[in-house]
Amino acid sequence: MTRWTLGLLLAINLVLAAWNLGAFARWGWGPDDGREPARLGQELRPEAIRLSVPGAATQASAPEPVASNAAAPASTAASSP
Repeated sequence: MTRWTLGLLLAINLVLAAWNLGAFARWGWGPDDGREPARLGQELRPEAIRLSVPGAATQASAPEPVASNAAAPASTAASSP
């Protein structure tokens, strides 16, 4: 019984791997590839998009780290009541 179950699971795994690789696409049984060609065709002036970083954010220095109580020296923690 276990051999038949493992054989069936292996066969299902092989069929799903073939489907995922597009082996059945010629019959219209291919996976959904997630592309959106219609949406890309509807874009309005995609060349006009510009990404920029504000100058103040790149020139600002990083803030100083804040000390916490957990990082207190052991001698200070041991001497406090």
